[in-house]
Amino acid sequence: MDGYISQFIALVDSTKLTVLFALILGNFVTGIAVAIKTGVFNLKQMGEFLYTRVLPYVVAYLGVGLVAMIDEAWKWSVTAVWCIILATLIGAILENLRELGVPIPSVLGGGDEEL
Repeated sequence: MDGYISQFIALVDSTKLTVLFALILGNFVTGIAVAIKTGVFNLKQMGEFLYTRVLPYVVAYLGVGLVAMIDEAWKWSVTAVWCIILATLIGAILENLRELGVPIPSVLGGGDEEL
């Protein structure tokens, strides 16, 4: 059993998990800031946000890692899923920052602002 756990941990790579959790935290914090700024912050909805917007990323990444541990042909998908989640979280953070009034360069999808 210890062999499977260490194999799983090596497959999902702790560095990737650290980056994933850092971006989830960034998305969470900027989302709260936007909710406070727009006046729609509700403490009751934080649990729902975590359940519907955070948990799926973690479950998807770890789930694909588990499948890749069992079937070698899926190893490439761990990195692919990680990249997709990464892009999604970065996009969400940029959108939150835009809503907070931070000028985002147009190359990052910020609209008309220039670099």
